[in-house]
Amino acid sequence: MFVPGDDSLAGKSCGMELALMGKAGDPDNKIIVRLREKAERLERLESKLRVLEREREDLLDSKKRLSNELENYHRCLQEWEWFFEHSVQMLCIAGLDGYFKRVNSAFAKTLGYSKEELLSRPFVDFVHPDDVDKTARELEGLGAGRDSISFENRYLAKDGSWRWIAWYCPAITNATTKLFAIARDITEDRRKEAEILYRASHDSLTGLYNRAAFEESLEDAIALQRRNQKGEVVLYLVDIDGFKDVNDQYGHMAGDHLLQVLSKRFRQIQRAGEMVARVGGDEFAFLVDGTTEGSGSYPFEPLAERIIAEVREPVEMSNGAVTVGCSIGISTFPCTADDVCSLMVQADKAMYSVKNSGKNGFRKFDPSLI
Repeated sequence: MFVPGDDSLAGKSCGMELALMGKAGDPDNKIIVRLREKAERLERLESKLRVLEREREDLLDSKKRLSNELENYHRCLQEWEWFFEHSVQMLCIAGLDGYFKRVNSAFAKTLGYSKEELLSRPFVDFVHPDDVDKTARELEGLGAGRDSISFENRYLAKDGSWRWIAWYCPAITNATTKLFAIARDITEDRRKEAEILYRASHDSLTGLYNRAAFEESLEDAIALQRRNQKGEVVLYLVDIDGFKDVNDQYGHMAGDHLLQVLSKRFRQIQRAGEMVARVGGDEFAFLVDGTTEGSGSYPFEPLAERIIAEVREPVEMSNGAVTVGCSIGISTFPCTADDVCSLMVQADKAMYSVKNSGKNGFRKFDPSLI
């Protein structure tokens, strides 16, 4: 406390003022410099703080955006996983090393295996032996950048059956390391196609080839002989003697039964290189590749004799047994015929020659029948 008249306090105050005045007048101006430095540092700190605050806000926004994106990715992955597992289509992921990496339930169910069984073995182990090579080539193509579209092969199901599978798989790219494939079981489609093809080429009553299929095979055989200039194409035209009598006496169902029995016998006697077909009501045809060893001509008698012997065997009916015969006309290409039409005409002429001379026999066409 300042007391008037107190010289000691007055002296001290005056001394401090002088000291301050002395420093203020210091040429180095140290206090101003220091204050300026602190002021500048403070502004830098405030500026840096504002930058950090903005960065912190940006980081918080980025974190929020990243969190949202991460949630979206997880949601998409979960949706994909759900689709992969619950799809009714056969889905799988495989590697170029030849192993399945993942299969879905539909894939495992179609083939009857557990997922573990399918993943534990190279998938070629399940492929039909006849399809292994083409499957390996398709796999090489996928690795080389060629997409696989509607590639078909057969897979062994656990019950021992073979299932036809159609594959759709994009090729490996720089962005992928595995094969993501959709497969479809087309076994039933194949069965229906085979059934349609069979019906189109086979006689519905006897199960033998029909006339259309026979004529197509005849054309192919002649074309092959022309290319190779080897052997003969031999045609046997077989007409059943007494068939009309069976129909008239026993009825058409008995006639159908007779044709079915004879057809079965014909299938049993045909050999490699021979084809038998029903080409008319009670008319059959045998097509033979008449290639022989050496330069000898084809011996046409043995097959004709086998046919006649089988036809002569009694056929059991509901009211007893019946016996019929047959007349066979034989023609050959290129020995006497020039094409399919002339081959058929010549065999027909030879067959009717047998019928007109007592039936139940065979004859090879010769120029005297013209």
